[in-house]
Amino acid sequence: MLRFLCLALALLLASCASLVETKRQLDIDSVETRATPSPEFRGAGMYVDNSSIVLEGHVTYRNELDAEPAKGKKQEDYSLVYNLGNTPIEGAFSVLFKGEGPFLKITTGADYFPFVGLIFGVNTKRFEAGGFIFDHFWDRTYRIKGTMYEETFHYSGSSRIECMWDNSYCKLDSVEKSKRDVDYEEFLMTHHYGLGLFASVFIGDFVLEYSGSFYTVSITEEPEVEEVKLGDDWPLVTTQRISFGYNFTPNYSVRFGGIHVAGDFDGSYWALSADFTYRFFIPKRKKARRAGDAEAP
Repeated sequence: MLRFLCLALALLLASCASLVETKRQLDIDSVETRATPSPEFRGAGMYVDNSSIVLEGHVTYRNELDAEPAKGKKQEDYSLVYNLGNTPIEGAFSVLFKGEGPFLKITTGADYFPFVGLIFGVNTKRFEAGGFIFDHFWDRTYRIKGTMYEETFHYSGSSRIECMWDNSYCKLDSVEKSKRDVDYEEFLMTHHYGLGLFASVFIGDFVLEYSGSFYTVSITEEPEVEEVKLGDDWPLVTTQRISFGYNFTPNYSVRFGGIHVAGDFDGSYWALSADFTYRFFIPKRKKARRAGDAEAP
């Protein structure tokens, strides 16, 4: 008897139910975000003896990039706009391990957000050269503009109980259509994955340095608005640096130079930079004398 009453009640509710379903579609017109120079990765900046370990810290000041918003290539079905810019200060700490010629250097620092890079190359008395890979963590702001289209479907129940979970069994009473402008910002965690090359020439205590790199963007966080689809094919951003430096001592050096940023967007942009570097050389371990070796005269 109880089962019969429950079934009768369910049929009654289904026949009287009024169901509402809303479908949304966002047509994105433009996405505006920020593009910055890649972090700096370089070699030792001077000749380093074989079998050495060098700890290095540097801080770089940069004036603001001379740039206006730059149109990027069309992304999916919307326009991409980059704001070129940079923070004024970049700092990093490195550990360099040099063997019999080749060296490995690990660098971590902050350029607004943290970055880490792995550098490898050769270091001689006249020059050094090599390559690097890096990851720059970032919390990018994406300003999204577009039009949201909404369709609201109003259903009335039928005598079929299936209507309670499947609208195809219900009767469609009316459809309301609307649209509204969308203009809001998303803060999404991203990674700038990149690689590059560097080379330096040593002229006494002076050093001429060059590095060039590029990165692409990978968004690792889903937008809060489900209808936002930003895609994966982001333009490459290239960064080139050239500088002239002087090593006052093996421990202290200064450099002055320029930073050039370009990519798959309109124009190219310059900034000036000044850098101070401190190095600490870990003393080499002396080889233990074996028993029975003769004393040096």
